[in-house]
Amino acid sequence: MRRAPRVDILTILILVCIAAFFRFHHLEEVPIGLWRDEAANGLEALRILDGNIAIFYGTREPMFIYLAALSVALLGRTPLAIRVVAAIVGTATIPVTYLLVKELFRSTERRARAIACLTCLWLATSYWHISFSRLGFRGILLPLLSTLSFYLLWRGWNELTRTRRTSASRPSQTLLCFAASGLFLGLTMYTYTPARFLPIAVLPFLAHIISRNRKTGPHLRETLYSSESLVKAFSVFGLALLLVVAPLGLHFLTNPGSFFARAGVSVLGVSHDESLAVVLAKNALQQLGMFGFVADPNTRHDPAGRPAFDLPTLSFFIVGLMLSIYHSRETPYLFALAWFSAMLLPAVLTFLELPHFLRAIGTLPVAYVFPALGIERVWQWLREEEASFKLSSAFAGLLALCFALMGFFTYRDYFSPKVEEIELVKAFDPRFVEVASIMNQLDEPDSVWIIPLGPRGEQRMAYFVIDFLYQGIAPHRYVHVDEATLAQELLDCLQDSKRAMLLDVTRDYSQQPWYDLYVDSQGLIRSLLDEQHHHLDTIQFDGLDVLVFQLAEDTDSP
Repeated sequence: MRRAPRVDILTILILVCIAAFFRFHHLEEVPIGLWRDEAANGLEALRILDGNIAIFYGTREPMFIYLAALSVALLGRTPLAIRVVAAIVGTATIPVTYLLVKELFRSTERRARAIACLTCLWLATSYWHISFSRLGFRGILLPLLSTLSFYLLWRGWNELTRTRRTSASRPSQTLLCFAASGLFLGLTMYTYTPARFLPIAVLPFLAHIISRNRKTGPHLRETLYSSESLVKAFSVFGLALLLVVAPLGLHFLTNPGSFFARAGVSVLGVSHDESLAVVLAKNALQQLGMFGFVADPNTRHDPAGRPAFDLPTLSFFIVGLMLSIYHSRETPYLFALAWFSAMLLPAVLTFLELPHFLRAIGTLPVAYVFPALGIERVWQWLREEEASFKLSSAFAGLLALCFALMGFFTYRDYFSPKVEEIELVKAFDPRFVEVASIMNQLDEPDSVWIIPLGPRGEQRMAYFVIDFLYQGIAPHRYVHVDEATLAQELLDCLQDSKRAMLLDVTRDYSQQPWYDLYVDSQGLIRSLLDEQHHHLDTIQFDGLDVLVFQLAEDTDSP
């Protein structure tokens, strides 16, 4: 950055400010609640702070959890502590993307800068990227680390392909770039499961340059690179990659269940009425539909229920994609196509909820390179056709207006989505955040919190939010509302306590979303407590009552 032109530094700063606004604006309030997967990351973060460090957490890769642990240590056990990690990562993706795209198309400085700026402006205001930059999901790390890896790969490659005289003066820098690229590519494997498809994006690039090296005549070798330097560079890259991935690979060898933990959503393990080829073709069309035609059905990923691209973005995306296919013999275009195609596979190979914004998150930010290429090509066409100054100015003005409108609609669709409030409540379930807040507010020593597990109480993950956010002294216990076991469970929970605090819903519980997760609709727990203990007080909240009981001494039943 110290050697970067001032215009690049200024451009990056402006883009980062735009991105930061969309990712940090009202982060404490939007989205509402805290989803159970986010809370699960928070619970693992607490275990890390207690010294229990692991290389894999059930079905989750560890890197986001490590960062969440640092955030929780600084900010405490709050939804913001989990989501601010994603906001920082999402914002950091913008400058790295700028550097990558500029390196990718560096043959012409001004052209490369224009493509990089357009790509990052789209990414900074991307509804799709903003959605995951404000959720505590581990997938947001994948675009950042893959982009960083590919930037270093292309930086090393461009250094390698300079003249021998120039590159010979900086061989250590070239090898350092390849080593760092392999390191960060290895680290992507610790972010999100679709990262396992990333090497597929590198293979066509590697095959292309090997083929190019073989076809290069002796009279051109002076201006390119030697086979020896090529082998050395990619050997360093591969060695760094293997060293970083080795601990995770060893874990998978000793715990194969971890590697296949998400295999249940794969089309390969499910029987179909149609041939696998037909299923995959349909999946591919459905997934590609997210770029302008179909919304992700999951409100959590797509609160406004809109496609990832708007109409202008889709139009230029198609132009840029066709242009890249036409120039696919050129290494930068081939690389972009390989990256985009490889990272669509995790979504195409699944059979649930297509299109799926999260499973395709690996295509960010390369997906926005294509519309940037489309705009750049239209602009070049105007110049080649010697279009009038008025026509060029009109196109530039129209483009500026499009970006302004895209930013406006992104803000409106994300922060004021046209969706029923109950759908947002179902998606993010703020109920448990409210419960944890009430428990923290009313907590007293020598008490125990009794939380009913309703008919669907087996969905234990729903209560991770309470487990993460509740910080009181009094322990909290979950009791299954089952007549056969309830009395004994309740008795065990009340041991060594003088007071019981029972979470009880109000009469309008049937109107509350997902009330059956935590409802004792028949009042069984309350009846048992009333039989032998003194009901001290009822503290009322919106949709929830807290029943306080003074516990009797020396009793063998609840």
